[in-house]
Amino acid sequence: MKSITWSPQEGNDAGKVFIITRMPAFTADRWARNVVRALARSGARTPREALESGIAGLSGQSMALFGHLTDDECDAAFQGLMNCVKIQRDPKTEPAPLIEADIQDANTLSELRTEAFKLNMDFFKAAIYQIYPLIAALRIPTMGENPPAA
Repeated sequence: MKSITWSPQEGNDAGKVFIITRMPAFTADRWARNVVRALARSGARTPREALESGIAGLSGQSMALFGHLTDDECDAAFQGLMNCVKIQRDPKTEPAPLIEADIQDANTLSELRTEAFKLNMDFFKAAIYQIYPLIAALRIPTMGENPPAA
């Protein structure tokens, strides 16, 4: 599975090394569908422009959409993202699951979630197209992309 290494550049967690790993396909699909369904129940709209604006646009828009979720739905969505994160406390040992003491800076949590979301965004995008079929029907293919099947 795809993983990235990420380190905060400033703040109390500067220099710590986090390993963020993409969710397994079935886990990511279930996580994304649950988030998109919760967004749909909340009345949040997923703008077509955000879907067509690539990783940066979708990531920024989608992270803001979490504000429409109930506390429990948001906690579950964020926990799914944080389950992707481990910390490399010592380069001689395997990365370990996070514990609360590993993170001191509030910005670190936000940035870790954003990086985990980017790794799993294609599942989120697929769930949007599954749950919001009108968006899929209106989708205009980008250069080099085939139109969605009818």
